[in-house]
Amino acid sequence: MKTIVIPQFYCGPSGRKGLYNRQEVGLARAFAALGARGVVLYPDPAAKAPVMEEPEPNVRIYTLPVRALGSQAFYKNWQILLDEHADAVHVMGDNSPGVPSLYRFCRRHGILFYSQLGALKSQSPHAPVRRVMDLLLRRNLAIYKKTPTFAKTPAVAAELRALGVPCAGIMPVGLDTAIIPTLPDRRDKLRDAVNLDRDARILLFVGRLDPYKRPLDLVPLLQAAPGWQAVVIGRGSQSDALRHALEQAGLLARCRLIPQIANTAVHVYYHACDAFVNLNEQEIFGMSLLEAMYAGCPPVARHAPGPDLIIEDGVSGILCDTVPQMAAALERVDEAMGAAAQKRINEHFLWQNSAEQALALLPGRRNAHG
Repeated sequence: MKTIVIPQFYCGPSGRKGLYNRQEVGLARAFAALGARGVVLYPDPAAKAPVMEEPEPNVRIYTLPVRALGSQAFYKNWQILLDEHADAVHVMGDNSPGVPSLYRFCRRHGILFYSQLGALKSQSPHAPVRRVMDLLLRRNLAIYKKTPTFAKTPAVAAELRALGVPCAGIMPVGLDTAIIPTLPDRRDKLRDAVNLDRDARILLFVGRLDPYKRPLDLVPLLQAAPGWQAVVIGRGSQSDALRHALEQAGLLARCRLIPQIANTAVHVYYHACDAFVNLNEQEIFGMSLLEAMYAGCPPVARHAPGPDLIIEDGVSGILCDTVPQMAAALERVDEAMGAAAQKRINEHFLWQNSAEQALALLPGRRNAHG
């Protein structure tokens, strides 16, 4: 049985136990479903000792003590790879400064090192941070040039090629269906459960209320789509600004603002709403977009690397450039588009697809399944 280790290099909340959308765990589950073992490493600068959990057979999750520089993790050593008899490491480190030490360890011990990259250039609003992270990227590029390197989107693949890195293929982020609750099909019942008008046309926004997500564009969008109401789930640095702008425009009565909600409850809104909107023109991928489409909620999104890959324009959603175009697109969404969106995710954007690509890199893979 092959063992693939998936290390996280970001010291943020994304790997915290209890969060439903731990992408690395979804990938580990997919490896297990295909007859391999998935071992996830999460960093915790506050941890005094390693903690291990085994939520299901052949899926193991470690929380390990690390040194941190800002949000970047530096593992103290990589002995865990030998302890777990790793055959490969699945790296999503992009420009992380911790990547080179992992590569050297893998090369020394004969462990396959491959990458799935989603963002090469730093998106930090602070110029000094961008300069430092882009310098670190140069060091990582030397590694990516000589190891199998996959891109999460065609846009990243083109960027890799421009930087002289051969791209092994497109390996999208996947959706972990094991964490998604089963809900009744009847939309009217779901709307009753969350006190939404059965007859209203309702769009949904799910994400951080920070500038890069463009939440303030909801104001002109609602102005241009007078027949629509909105549910906004999320909070961030522009929470107060959004509320104030909606109030000033006389739109607050048409908009339900939900700063925080149980993860399972988000899926009720995916099923209960008529359309999902993604306003970020730099969206690298968009997990909430995948979740909405999986629920059959048709998306209307700005052109961006993630939506451009995920959505078949005019079939499983609508891609736009401007807010007026998005308002017009809302009038075109229907149940057939929602069904096509759901089909698109089931066929192309589950973690199993990425896991199959990764396992094909390992020697003797066919024999592993007999």
